[in-house]
Amino acid sequence: MHQKTKLQIIVFILLLAADQLSKWWIEQQYPFFNMTVINGFFNIVKAHNFGVAFSMFADWNEAWRTNALLGVTSLIAVVVAVWWWKEQQRQSMESWLLMLILVGAAGNIIDRFTLGYVVDFIDWYVVWDGQAYHWPAFNIADSCISVAVILLLIRSFLQKR
Repeated sequence: MHQKTKLQIIVFILLLAADQLSKWWIEQQYPFFNMTVINGFFNIVKAHNFGVAFSMFADWNEAWRTNALLGVTSLIAVVVAVWWWKEQQRQSMESWLLMLILVGAAGNIIDRFTLGYVVDFIDWYVVWDGQAYHWPAFNIADSCISVAVILLLIRSFLQKR
């Protein structure tokens, strides 16, 4: 096994642990937990997402939704894992980004499997003219996926030039 592969596995474990520990801490808080970190910009909140991004499918039948989302996200994770395996053998930068996607998928799959929902807690927002505009709450796993997908897209566009 390449040294880079070992390092990616260690980073995967550390990020997944950070994701799961942060979600565990949030779950220990009161039901309507809300802590201001930077007034007018960033809060830590306790939110349960029964759907996927932006709570899509949250209104579906609970058993059907949980099983369907577990199945689809697990299938995507397997595809990304195969892609990661091929990329890490080539020693490409993409393997790091795919590893981040796998961290995010694993973190959210664990939540959905054990709790039936995904725990979110990062609440970014902006106050404009007295009105607060919030981005939907998210977590470390979501951050790993988002950063990796954005960087993969940027790399893809730059490589085509």
